[in-house]
Amino acid sequence: MTDCPDPGTGPGGGTVRQPPPGWARRLLGYCLRHRTDLLMAFGAAVTAAVATATLPLVLRHVVDGVAAGTTASLAPWTGLLVALGALRFGAAFTRRYRSGRLSLGVQYDLRNDAFAALLRLGGAQQDDLRTGQVVSRSISDITLIQTLLQFLPNLTGNALMFLFSLVVMAYLSPLLTVVALVVGPLLWLIALRSRRELFPANWHAQQEAAEVASTVEATVTGVRVVKGFGQEQRELTGLEARARHLFASRLRVVRFTSRYNPALQAVPALGQVAVLALGGWMALHGRISLGTFLAFTTYLGSFVTPVRQVATLLTVWQQARAGAERVLEV
Repeated sequence: MTDCPDPGTGPGGGTVRQPPPGWARRLLGYCLRHRTDLLMAFGAAVTAAVATATLPLVLRHVVDGVAAGTTASLAPWTGLLVALGALRFGAAFTRRYRSGRLSLGVQYDLRNDAFAALLRLGGAQQDDLRTGQVVSRSISDITLIQTLLQFLPNLTGNALMFLFSLVVMAYLSPLLTVVALVVGPLLWLIALRSRRELFPANWHAQQEAAEVASTVEATVTGVRVVKGFGQEQRELTGLEARARHLFASRLRVVRFTSRYNPALQAVPALGQVAVLALGGWMALHGRISLGTFLAFTTYLGSFVTPVRQVATLLTVWQQARAGAERVLEV
């Protein structure tokens, strides 16, 4: 009888190492350690998104009722507006509080695990470590991850609000919805291009920051040797060169960010102008009601924040990705 080979062994009997999981999957494992905060943060974000997307529909009903000269009482609808506003406030408070707890908890766990990994290293391996790299990864890079985790629930809620609003807009007026979505492919191309350039730029900038920290640490630790051999100017020149490299790398990130973020914010404004022009014409000629036009303008106004957040996310995500990969290497 022939033995079946073990799936974890190679043809020569050696063990085949499985590729490690990606950074996002490993980061999810840290988030699941704080399951309550995770569920409440994203649940509150969804609740706020639904309440925000429902408000224009209530406004539409009230305005159309007033324009039609209805004699029915508007008190129930006014009370509904107040209730939706209170629900948005409560959900937004819960989302911010719980996402802050989640991000700080993951930050705490990452630092503890990084410290434990360093303690497991042997003496020779610890001697090979560069203190500046370790300090940079355990402070700056983990802080970038914490910023991303605090930002994600809000972005998720706004993305759901965007999708729900699109469904309602398509029901109210398919033509205006198509006009509003014309700029979508252009936004996708800009986001794809920025992703290819921002991640390498952020990775290099964070590496340069770690090199500056390493240079400073080595100089301060060996300050007596430096003074004893009269090498102060040499060390100062080396630190200045490192600082110039860091400045150039950071400036490169700023250049990319200043190129793509304004474009991502300006392109949707073109779609808003087209929708307002066409929607105003349709309202004046009776193609749509005044309440429908008001609901559309309200939805378009609520899209400004998600678009700005997407522009911000492009920078924060790439920085956090670079930071997470650097931290998980430890």
